[in-house]
Amino acid sequence: MPLWNPAETHLLCIESEFQDHLPLPGERGVIGLADAESGEFTPVTTTDAWNLQQGTWLYWNPAAPGREIVHNDRVDGRLVTVVHDIESGERRLLPRPINALARDGRYALCLDYGRMGRLRKVVGYQGAEDPYPEDPHPKSDGIFRLDMHSGEVTLLYSIYEVWEQLVERHAALRERHMWFNHTTINPSGTRFYFLARAWAGGVENTQLQSALYTGAMDGGDLRCLIDFGGFVSHLDWRDDESMAVTCTTTKPQERGSRQHFMLADREGAALRPMGGGVLDFDGHMTFSPDGRWMVTDRNQRETLEKQLLLVRMEDEAVQMLHGFDMQRLSWLTGDLRCDLHPRWNRSGTQVCVDAIAADGTRQLHVVDLEL
Repeated sequence: MPLWNPAETHLLCIESEFQDHLPLPGERGVIGLADAESGEFTPVTTTDAWNLQQGTWLYWNPAAPGREIVHNDRVDGRLVTVVHDIESGERRLLPRPINALARDGRYALCLDYGRMGRLRKVVGYQGAEDPYPEDPHPKSDGIFRLDMHSGEVTLLYSIYEVWEQLVERHAALRERHMWFNHTTINPSGTRFYFLARAWAGGVENTQLQSALYTGAMDGGDLRCLIDFGGFVSHLDWRDDESMAVTCTTTKPQERGSRQHFMLADREGAALRPMGGGVLDFDGHMTFSPDGRWMVTDRNQRETLEKQLLLVRMEDEAVQMLHGFDMQRLSWLTGDLRCDLHPRWNRSGTQVCVDAIAADGTRQLHVVDLEL
C-alpha cells in the first residue's frame, strides 16, 4: 500500500519529537503530508496509538484515495481505527485498531495491541492492556476482520484454534503464551498471511519461534505453510498465489541460515531460494506494483550500514542501490532500530525508506529508480 497520494505529490508520514525511547501513552505522533519535492511537512492530525517500528498503520483509504486517510488512535482510553477526511476534517471511528488493509478498502484485519505489547513490546502500543494476560492461548482473541463500511467485527481465527493444531506436533507449546503478528492481505483481497509466534524460553528476547499461516477472509481454509519452531520473519505477496519470505532452513545460529525464499500459498509447497543464494539474510522485502521487481534491505553490523537492494524477478539478479549510515548500533538493531521498511510509489519509479539523516534524526528518504 503506497504512502504517496494518487498524484504522487505528497507522502503520508508521522513526525515525532523523540527517537530515544518507545512511545508512552500520551506521547502523540503527528500525522501529516511530506511534499514529494521539497520535503516540507504539513500536519494533519495526531495519534496516541503508534510505535517506532510499524507506525500507526497509516494508509490512504482506497475507497477515497487522496482525500481520506486511515490510522489507529486511542480515544477515551480505547484503541480504535480512524477514517479521517483531510479536506473536511471529519473523523469516523471504527471499534478496533487495524493491522492490515485490503487494497479495495472494504475490509481490514485487526490484532490485539495489548497482547502484542505484553509479549513483544516493540510491535505493541504502550499502555494497552492484554484482555487475557493469564491465558497462553485464548479462544476469544486472534485475528479479527473489520468491515470498513459498517464497523462489524468478526473473529476469523482464534489463537486457541492455531495453538490446538500446533501443540499436537510441538508439545513445548503447551504452556507458552502465543500471539499473532505480520498480517497482510493478498492483492485480490481473498486471503492473507500471518505469523503465530511464541518465545522459546517463555519470555521476551529468548529465541523467537514462528509458524507461517494463510487464511481466507471468510474464516475458512486455514493453511500452515511453514511449521512452528524456526525463524520466520518478513513476507510480501507477489501475487495471489505466491509470496517472498525470509526464514531459516538450518539452525538459526548458523551464518547464512536466514534466506529469502519464494513460496506458494499451499500446504506442502517447497521453499525456493532466491537470487542464487545471494540473499542469505533477513530483510524487509516488497514487490513493485507490476511484480517485476523486488526491493529488500540488509544490515551490515561491521559498518553500521543498512543496504537497499533491488532484485529483478525475471532472473533474480541482485543490485545494491544505496547504503545508509545508521551511525549507532542501537539504530541498526534492537528496540530503537530504524529499519528501512522500503515502500514503492504507485508508478513503480521510486522507493521510500526510513533511515538516519546526517543530523542523526530519522527521516524519509526517496530513491529514484531507472528500470
